[in-house]
Amino acid sequence: MKLAEETTEAIKHDILDKAFLRFGRYGFGKTTMAEIAKDCDMSAGNLYRYFDNKKEIAAGCAQRCMQQKLDLVRGILRDPDLSPDKKLQRFALDILEYMHQQFSDQSALMELVDFVSRERGDIVAHYMEQEKSLLSEILSEGNRSGEYNIPDVLETASLIQASLIKFIAPRYMDAFPLEELRKEATGVTALLTAGLKT
Repeated sequence: MKLAEETTEAIKHDILDKAFLRFGRYGFGKTTMAEIAKDCDMSAGNLYRYFDNKKEIAAGCAQRCMQQKLDLVRGILRDPDLSPDKKLQRFALDILEYMHQQFSDQSALMELVDFVSRERGDIVAHYMEQEKSLLSEILSEGNRSGEYNIPDVLETASLIQASLIKFIAPRYMDAFPLEELRKEATGVTALLTAGLKT
């Protein structure tokens, strides 16, 4: 039974890989289930065994992308050699690098982003809460070490999340050069961390 489950997950993973590439090339609206199935070397009927429709595949692509971002942040949190200041900077810069790599050369992916934002706000809200929780962990660490003086960690995490949106959301990845975004993200996080110490 376990082997069958692993096989099913591997197939789903491959479907999401192929669908994400197609969405990036042709857009969400123009992509059909039959085309995704062809990319996966399977029949459309077989594809429906794994996903009920294109919207479900799009949601799966979005959830996986968001999970990869969260995994990046968890890796930063676990690094004992990074101060809270450095963790906040890495939070912005590492997610920026990841998002720019995913979205900068695939403007058609914005159709997928728009669909998820419009019709699957629950996925976005769940991700934002998890991201805010991880930011709160960084801030709490700074409080414990005496580097920060933050009375309301959750509210501050929410404000930091909002202030870094240009660097961690897909909307801006195709609009600005990566070097410009890196410079701005470094400057913004420096301002934020300076403010956290007062």
